Amino acid sequence: MISRLILLEICVTILVVAFETPVCGFLTSTPNPTKFYRSISFTNLELKKGGKKKKKVNDGTIAVNRTARRNYEIVETMDAGISLLGSEVKSIRDGKMNIRDGFVRPERNGRSCTLMNVHIGKHTMSSEYFQHEERRPRPLLLRKEEARKMLQQVERKGMTIVPLKAYFNDKNLVKVQIGLCRGKNVRDKRQDIKDRDAKKEAERMVKNFRLN
Repeated sequence: MISRLILLEICVTILVVAFETPVCGFLTSTPNPTKFYRSISFTNLELKKGGKKKKKVNDGTIAVNRTARRNYEIVETMDAGISLLGSEVKSIRDGKMNIRDGFVRPERNGRSCTLMNVHIGKHTMSSEYFQHEERRPRPLLLRKEEARKMLQQVERKGMTIVPLKAYFNDKNLVKVQIGLCRGKNVRDKRQDIKDRDAKKEAERMVKNFRLN
């Protein structure tokens, strides 16, 4: 009840300033202050600057490896499942996954691949007995043909396999997008920066042209 009276006084002050209404007799002339309070729409009162904040679109993305596209040329991408523990899944839902330093190592037999050096922080609500190693090797769920193809590309052409993105799919399962990459030299990186700046400049000019 006290909070309602405080809000009612704030509304009265706003109405007095906006419409220059005398304060005397305002509350006594209102037969039911509670009904008057409920009838006021607070959506039209702009009490905060900046307007409404845009809601972020939740597309299921967990982590993105931005340095991979800067340092490597992505030749081919592939989506793979990953074998995780219960505490790792809970930590991933809390946003404690970092794939920036990760890479994929194909096994010598060509039947599987392992995700290496990916950091998943420990879950704070789990006991020490159920905790996991933060950078332990994690098997990827790939077909034998896909794993054999990755092994051949790495051994014959000297390519690198890095994780590009981790996300939740439609079935709420953790998936990792891996990329078969070729390293860039300094010249290629500079050219990519020039192309990116030119693209941003073109988009800015088109936007200004539409506004005018």
